[in-house]
Amino acid sequence: MRILLLEDEESIRGFVRINLKRNEMEVTEAENGEDALALADSEGPFDIALLDVMLPTIDGFEVCERLRAKYPRIGIIMLTAKSQEEDKIRGLELGADDYVQKPFSPGELIARIKSLHRRMLPSSSLEGDEHGSEEDERGNGLSEQQGGGTGEPAGHTDAIKKLYVERELVSGRFRLSVSERRLWKNDEEIILTPTEWTLVRLLMEREGESVSRDHILTEVWGRYYVGDLKVVDVNIRRIRQKIESNPSEPSVIETVWGYGYRWKRSVPE
Repeated sequence: MRILLLEDEESIRGFVRINLKRNEMEVTEAENGEDALALADSEGPFDIALLDVMLPTIDGFEVCERLRAKYPRIGIIMLTAKSQEEDKIRGLELGADDYVQKPFSPGELIARIKSLHRRMLPSSSLEGDEHGSEEDERGNGLSEQQGGGTGEPAGHTDAIKKLYVERELVSGRFRLSVSERRLWKNDEEIILTPTEWTLVRLLMEREGESVSRDHILTEVWGRYYVGDLKVVDVNIRRIRQKIESNPSEPSVIETVWGYGYRWKRSVPE
């Protein structure tokens, strides 16, 4: 996994670098926004960018916005001060996938990076949780020798996985390819971030069902995510800007007040 690390304080940068390398991640460092953008162009593609917010010239918000515009499928995690709630929301609105509050532990940062990386992979939901256990769509364990407790041989399980990652979801004007991680509306592709794509997929798979914010947070960001529910609402708002004809009056992703969201079963033509 290739990481672009933007942090102007050498002590913090060194701390993060050591822990990333211990987890077999390749790290490219920048101490200012200009260098980070230049490195993204000259040494990319990167899988994930870790962006500090407070920088002397171009701040992390502008770097996030410019990276997202140019590299829509890169994963972005903002490093924010714990007391600055507005930083979290602004970063998410500009296209960040997640944020980590300073001060943070190495374990928390690595867990967030790995969680985001799984969201960037076509078969992420079949790759298991943070403890390495492999689960199918219903949460049943899948061993290497058996097909999810059904007694089927491993080859049968592999065939099921292959069918799963190759399948498409269709809902009215929308078509989502699991294997290609792409979404189309009326055959025109809609570019989504890794997190947005995973969230859309979750709602489309449960078309017509009300999905709680808590469940979305667990399924998309991971069961051990320690952030708050605002990350769900901001990502839904971003998705609506891309897929809805009138985002202020959504007809595709409905709000279930006090609960969560629902992908409308009968999407208007």
